[in-house]
Amino acid sequence: MSIVYSILLYIHIIVGFISLILFWIPIASRKGGRRHRTAGRWYANAMYAVGVTALLLSILLIVAPIAAKYPEHVFTAEQAARFTERAYNFGVFLLAISALVLVGVRHGLLTLQAKKNHALMRQPTHLLANGLLLAIGVYLAVTAMTAGSNQILFFVFAGLCGASAIGNLRYCLQAEVRPMEWLIAHLSAMLGVGIGSHTAFFVFGANRFVGELLTGNWLLIPWVGPGVIGTLAIVWLTRKYRRKYQQVNKNTVVTRPSAA
Repeated sequence: MSIVYSILLYIHIIVGFISLILFWIPIASRKGGRRHRTAGRWYANAMYAVGVTALLLSILLIVAPIAAKYPEHVFTAEQAARFTERAYNFGVFLLAISALVLVGVRHGLLTLQAKKNHALMRQPTHLLANGLLLAIGVYLAVTAMTAGSNQILFFVFAGLCGASAIGNLRYCLQAEVRPMEWLIAHLSAMLGVGIGSHTAFFVFGANRFVGELLTGNWLLIPWVGPGVIGTLAIVWLTRKYRRKYQQVNKNTVVTRPSAA
């Protein structure tokens, strides 16, 4: 089992790093252009791989942490209890990453498919997935109370999960949407996934290299920096595209077809 865990971990790290690079290509490309669409597909596939490996890793850490990481190590009862608790907390965190990524990417892609038929956003599986994402966010916030050194990280991702789920559900359940509102939802979903992946990278990756440079309250930068920047980007893009299409589509709405 430890071999399986190691393989999954390496795949998760490698594909995660690749996805960080791919994230910026559609961001910097003309929206809807060939490069944007091609890089976007590669990014979505990479993030799906990140989400699936995170899910499998979280299951191993929650269900059988010692067998997954140290099968040959002999622990005392106290050591085993401490390690199991830490592994469980990290497993819950990976579960949150997995849900945030898988649901976020799915929502971002579904907005493209449903731009001419908003009823497609109300697929039961998609609504259920967002409900689970919201539940994970709530559970993460509760777990943060006893997460020790991971408390800030847990609260950050609890907020990301909750905000993403509520935003997604609000869009899915709208009775009507204005033309191009799907574009705002698409960009917000993909940026939300990017916020989560960059936060995880800076906290667990880059933070090891800059830890000696950042002290005191400056240590919070890798934890909250991506979230602040990403949120500002979402707000800016939302206002930009709403202003752009407000006059053109002022009196036009797309209504969700009624059930037969």
